[in-house]
This record gives sequence, structure tokens and C-alpha cells, in this order.
Amino acid sequence: MSLLERRCRTLLRAYPRWYRRQRGDEMLATLLEASLPGQRWPSARDTRALIMGGLRVRATQDQRLSTAANLRLAAQLGAALTLLFLIASSLTSAILIWAHIYAQHIGSGLWSVYGLLGLATVVAAWFAPRLAVAVLAAATAAAAVWAYWGSGKALAILPAGLLIMLAVLACLGERLPRSWLWLAGAWFGWNVLEALTVLEPLRFLSVPLAVVPLIILGLVAGWAFVDARPAMAMAIFVACIGVVYQLLSSVSYGWAVVSPGPGLLIFVAAAVVLASGSFWRLRRQAVL
Repeated sequence: MSLLERRCRTLLRAYPRWYRRQRGDEMLATLLEASLPGQRWPSARDTRALIMGGLRVRATQDQRLSTAANLRLAAQLGAALTLLFLIASSLTSAILIWAHIYAQHIGSGLWSVYGLLGLATVVAAWFAPRLAVAVLAAATAAAAVWAYWGSGKALAILPAGLLIMLAVLACLGERLPRSWLWLAGAWFGWNVLEALTVLEPLRFLSVPLAVVPLIILGLVAGWAFVDARPAMAMAIFVACIGVVYQLLSSVSYGWAVVSPGPGLLIFVAAAVVLASGSFWRLRRQAVL
């Protein structure tokens, strides 16, 4: 394989996999036939055309589904992102206990089990059979209730509810697109690293990691012009963590909730703006 062919194949990845399977070889042959002898890079015109063409095709992927089907996929991703946030907290807490940064806790092993099972459930939503997703979700929900039973019982409602929702939606038919894996991986990696910055070797990461959520949110907002479903998923995450989690914490620990504070109102406003904008875009992209 020549260097030019390798670079052309890389550019063709702008198109979704199903499109490359159908037309990739034809497009590659056309590019190579039009190249000059000794050419090592695709021309600027071809590069621009391939990238823009790939984005246009990707923008039509969710047009093959109804609005309801796209909402189900967005809800799956929103549940997965929220679960990854909660799971990362559990796993890093266990790590910090083992590293003697946090005080020893009798339930640290249980938190580890809950975190690992939860991570397996989220991964299964992309790759495993539906029955495996359902079994893992049920086991993780039981572990979550058990883990939260000693303190903050009401907080178990959020992960247990999200796990049930993820399993039910996964069993309805639509499989999470693998093109969304980068978002889930980046989100989980950021949550883990951010929590571990209390460790001396990783403290230098605290400042650059602070801007990562803004970068991810910006990428998702820009991505909405191609696929609005990840933006809807982020709206679900904001609502779950910023609103539902705060209210459940108030119930669990007996905090007085007389009137919504400014922080809660900000999260509500952010969730509404994200949800309304992404839903409008999703309706325009869907078939019905």
C-alpha cells in the first residue's frame, strides 16, 4: 500500500463505516486514478471534499430513524454518561482508600464491585447481547442499593433507575452507535483523572483537567449540527446530576430544601436550553 493510498484511506474515515463498505473502494480508486505520479498527499480540494462529504453523510444517519427512536438512543447515552460519572466516583474513592488518602471504610470493597459492574454494564450497552445488558444492569442496581444502604439510601434511586432505563431501552432494539464511544471514553477518563488529582504525582493535571468539560461540551454542541442526540444526552446528564442528584442528597442527608438555590436554577436552565435546542435539531434531522 502506497503512502498516498494510506492517507486517502484515513480521509475516507470521515464517512461512516456502512458507507465505506458500500462505496469506499470505488472512491479510493477514483482518488488514486486522479493523482499525479509521485504524489504523496491528497490535494487540498480532495481533502476538503472528502471531509465535507463525510460530515454530510453522517448528518443523515439519524434521519433514517424516527424522532422517537432517536430520543431512545439519546436517553441511552444520557443514562450511560451519568452512570459513568457515578461509577468513576465510586472506583476512584476505592482507589484512594487503598492508597491511604481517604480513611479506611468497611464498604470500600462493595463500592469497587458496584463500580466495576456498572462499567461492565455501560460497555455491554454497546457490545453485548440484550440479555447480558439486562442481567448486568440488574446486578449493578442491586449492588448500588446495597452500597448506598449504609448512608444516603435515597441516592441509590438515581443509579438504580438509570440502570433499569438503560436495560429497557437497550432491549427495545436500537444499538448505541460506536461513533459515540469516544464521548463515553473521554467522559469517563476525565472523571477518573480529575478525582485522582489529589494524588501527588497527578496534581499537575488539576488545572488542564478543569477545562476538559468545557471542551467536551463545546465538541458536543458543534457536533449537534451533524448529530443532535449527544447534545440531548448531555442535557439528560445535567438534569440528573445537577437537579435529581441534589434533590436526592437533600432527602438522604436531611438538608432543608425550602427554595431552589441559584446553583440548582443554573442546572435547570442549562438542561432546558440543551434539551430544547437539541430536540429542535433532532426533529429536523429525523424522518418523522
